[in-house]
Amino acid sequence: MQRHQISQVKMNAMRKLFIEGHLNTYQVAKDLKISTVTSWRYKQEFERIKTAYPERLEDMDFYMPEPVKPHQPTHLYVELMKVLPDMIKAENPGTKAKPVWVKYHALYPKGYSYFPFKDFYYGWLAEHPGWEPPKLIAHIPEADLKVLAKWRHGNDHRRWQIAATLRAALEGCNKTRIMEKADCERKSVNDWLHIYLTKGLAGFELAPRKMNKGVVKRITDRKKNLVKLIHETPKLYGVNRTSWTILALTEIYNRIYPGQVSYMQISHSLKALGYSYKKSRDMLTSQDPKFREKINLIQYILQQLKPNEKFFSVDEYGPVGIRIKGGRTLKHNAASPDIVPEKQKCKGFIICTAALELSTNQVTHFYSQKKNTFEMIKLIDLLITQYGDQERLYLCWDAVSWHNSKILKTYIEDHNNTRKPEIKLAPLPSCTQFLNVIESVFCGLAKAVIHNSDYDSTDECKAAVDLHFSTRNQHFKINPKRAGRKIWGKELVKAHFSETHHTRNRNAMRGAK
Repeated sequence: MQRHQISQVKMNAMRKLFIEGHLNTYQVAKDLKISTVTSWRYKQEFERIKTAYPERLEDMDFYMPEPVKPHQPTHLYVELMKVLPDMIKAENPGTKAKPVWVKYHALYPKGYSYFPFKDFYYGWLAEHPGWEPPKLIAHIPEADLKVLAKWRHGNDHRRWQIAATLRAALEGCNKTRIMEKADCERKSVNDWLHIYLTKGLAGFELAPRKMNKGVVKRITDRKKNLVKLIHETPKLYGVNRTSWTILALTEIYNRIYPGQVSYMQISHSLKALGYSYKKSRDMLTSQDPKFREKINLIQYILQQLKPNEKFFSVDEYGPVGIRIKGGRTLKHNAASPDIVPEKQKCKGFIICTAALELSTNQVTHFYSQKKNTFEMIKLIDLLITQYGDQERLYLCWDAVSWHNSKILKTYIEDHNNTRKPEIKLAPLPSCTQFLNVIESVFCGLAKAVIHNSDYDSTDECKAAVDLHFSTRNQHFKINPKRAGRKIWGKELVKAHFSETHHTRNRNAMRGAK
């Protein structure tokens, strides 16, 4: 087609119908709101493509090549075409049009001017492959080629355009082709080629920007004033906030300093000063003066633990209210999240007192009504019954009051004086619940049977907890090699003692409201 009078979308629509064999020129003209003559001409074009280039039929951008319209045989044109081949053959390959035109103009002063002659010259070279068109750049040093390769793979669009222009010029592309490759105007191509030929790559370095001295002073003063303002509390200026926002800084700055500044100017100045918003973090620290002594004791016990000795991590889980619980669950993207009522009646609560034996990864647990010393005594009696064949049992727990009561210490002392196994305490430093290994087991328990739950009673919840622990214990009995090294699959961290471990996860322990 010599020219298209309709949009590419309509042409593609007709072409697809033709490929499918459903192109009706009258119907498609009505649907696309074009004339029947137009639809008929395109159908004829598609027929010619199918006959001559069947492999290009599905190429939406391909149409039958049109023959080049011959130039009118004017006197000047006929005269030029007679002498041009001999003039080109007399020159070296790659000669540009200007010196050839000078010789032509000397022979024919009333002939073509330079610009139409240039088009005829390069057109003749394109039609005769034996004669290469002149390269806009004859040679680029290897060092410059390496720099241009970096520019082509960099993020600077201007440098990418320059590199694409110079490489295309070296490959022999004309300026029209270079404009397509580098996506730029002809003036830019001419300027870049001239700069490289005269100054090299150094000519493309941008001169440093010189800022107005008055502007520099205003920016410097603004930064100084902002630093003074940030060091003061917003309440001194009547803003009921405990920390600054950029909007508040902009408002107060414009109130107390001359010269109005915008929100973005304040934002850029803060960024230049190195200020940004940072969220505070909860520090896991202990104020226990015997922190290092207690940690070293626990590590020594674990390193020297004998086969007839057991080390227990002890804690209580709960109280957990029995009501609708939220949490993470797998849902389709179109599905809405589950709704958890803000206020709901509690059906009861449970407290699970448990001990994790680190060498075998077995959990011993029972349910309590309260957290107190007598529940700890009950747990010790249970462990003595379960591990009566052992020589010594070590108990590791946090520093809550009922773990350190006189009644408990007296009970343990009386037991050690009368019967076996011996009970030894290895308490954690104060405020270090995150070092208690059993907390990771409780996290896994919460994610498995507490989150997304809606139990009808405490008995149903207890049954789910019992099943969870029994399944977990059975798993480590069958797979003893994993015990002490890898915790249950749904739990968050490995069950081994380390002072760098943070086994307690607040989100997992807390659950949804």
